[in-house]
Amino acid sequence: MNYKTILFFLLISPCAVYAQPSTKSFLEHIDSDKYDSYLYGLESGLDWANEFTYRKHNYEIFCKPNDFELSASNLKSLIIAEINNNPDFFNKYSEAP
Repeated sequence: MNYKTILFFLLISPCAVYAQPSTKSFLEHIDSDKYDSYLYGLESGLDWANEFTYRKHNYEIFCKPNDFELSASNLKSLIIAEINNNPDFFNKYSEAP
């Protein structure tokens, strides 16, 4: 293996990169569209999990009408409401993804 390749991997290995934003970072950028795709991905994952559990166990995690779509601003307002209802929890884990 080429020594330059090994050196490259050794230099980048200590770098910590997180795919998920921390609560603090999310709240700092709540007015921008920086995390909109991330929110849509979370919503899609929850929809998929709900569909999977229904097909596998005949049990729905939540009941969402088929034609109901949430915009990024709706998702953000739901998240802000939850953070406002439980500020101690989110302050404790503000750096967690």
